[in-house]
Amino acid sequence: MKRLFLSLFIISTVVIVYFYLHSTPKPKHSKHVKEIVYWQFWTGFEEEAIEKVVEKFNKEHKNIKVKMLTISEPWKKTLLSIIGGTPPDVLNTTSEWLPELAQRGALIPLEKYCEKHKIKKEMFIPVYFEMLEFNGHVWGLPLTPSSTAIFWNKNLFKKAGLNPEKPPQKASEILNYIDKLTIKDKKGNITQAAFLPSWPSWANSFYPYFFNGSWGYGNNLTANHKLNIKGWEWAKEASKKLGAKNIQTFQEEFGNIQGPNNPFYSEKIAIEINGVWEANFISKFAPDIEWGAAPAKTIDDKLTTSVICVPIVIPKGAKNPDEAFYFISWLMKPENIEELAIGQKIFSPLIVSDREDFIKRHPNPFIKVFIDSARSKNAKYFPSTTAFQLYKRELKNAFNEVISLKKDKPILTPVRFCRINRTKPFFISCFTLSVTVYLNSYLLFNMEAYNHLVMVLYLLGYKY
Repeated sequence: MKRLFLSLFIISTVVIVYFYLHSTPKPKHSKHVKEIVYWQFWTGFEEEAIEKVVEKFNKEHKNIKVKMLTISEPWKKTLLSIIGGTPPDVLNTTSEWLPELAQRGALIPLEKYCEKHKIKKEMFIPVYFEMLEFNGHVWGLPLTPSSTAIFWNKNLFKKAGLNPEKPPQKASEILNYIDKLTIKDKKGNITQAAFLPSWPSWANSFYPYFFNGSWGYGNNLTANHKLNIKGWEWAKEASKKLGAKNIQTFQEEFGNIQGPNNPFYSEKIAIEINGVWEANFISKFAPDIEWGAAPAKTIDDKLTTSVICVPIVIPKGAKNPDEAFYFISWLMKPENIEELAIGQKIFSPLIVSDREDFIKRHPNPFIKVFIDSARSKNAKYFPSTTAFQLYKRELKNAFNEVISLKKDKPILTPVRFCRINRTKPFFISCFTLSVTVYLNSYLLFNMEAYNHLVMVLYLLGYKY
């Protein structure tokens, strides 16, 4: 009898447990899924490319999902989200914005994560890792790099009786082509220019590189270095050859830099210095142009280029920094970052990507030019200063005075002059300016106002 009751007890227990287990809903898998929020600012085909890569990540991973959001005004929204305690887990920024964000304590240093995931600086084209590492920390990893080269219109070279396969690469060679490729009407107005020192507008910062110049390192600004002055003296000579007033009149016809009326696309300019991205817009707005891209060279025959990149970073206050960096480390795998590079028609920041099969399947026939230039020892970038926008604007204003022939000698910027001539009136004016700027602007969200104050304090000798 006891055995019967024991058997019935065991059987009933097993039945109860069985039905309990099968009638109780299992925890949904989604409860174990970590969702990380990723902010990026690309649009068009660049957005489509990163979207495909994110979709690939989500398909490969069950426990981590990336929610990608495309945002406008990334600078302002990034700061607002951090202050409000609701930042994304990971975001894109630019190599020029990075010092600002790091200085404001808005980013999480990544060196410990890099060590854990075995990501080493030797994996990357040196200049791109270098520009994101300062003040003893790694603040981001390069996602999409760019470099510059010399573009030329082969059609216009042929019409002028020039060898379309022999572009200028040095500053002196560009100067020699001005007379050969510039066309003027009976009134002396330019209808076609070989080259314009003012196009594109940012190119003024590149010209010193022809002469081994540099704009500085970190907050050590070297605007009036003799080699920088040589670069702008060269630009001034180009302006004299073309005529400053002629250039101004000619440029009034130009359209949007990324539109069909761009002077290079409409074949009004034969030679320009531009970035790897230019190939994308030529194919879109001027597909019939026969063009080429060649590396720029210094006066001593070395490759040189101007580089920037879009780094991927983790903002301070991110809820899932570990998962965020796992996503970043996944992106850094050659097969993933190369897929993004080909989709966005740029190159990869990884050294391993500089190989034949990647070059062959790339849509840009001159992509190797940009990779080689970026890997050169003379690849240079604008200094990682916390006041880069103000510095650049001051340089641009000074450059415009140089090429408009308003100055006999190219004094590049008042920044260096002010540092040398620290007189009492200067201190007073700086103090007044800093107080005025601070009180009359939304300093936290207004990058221009912030840069004014940072530069003033820098000129006064404050270290930060």
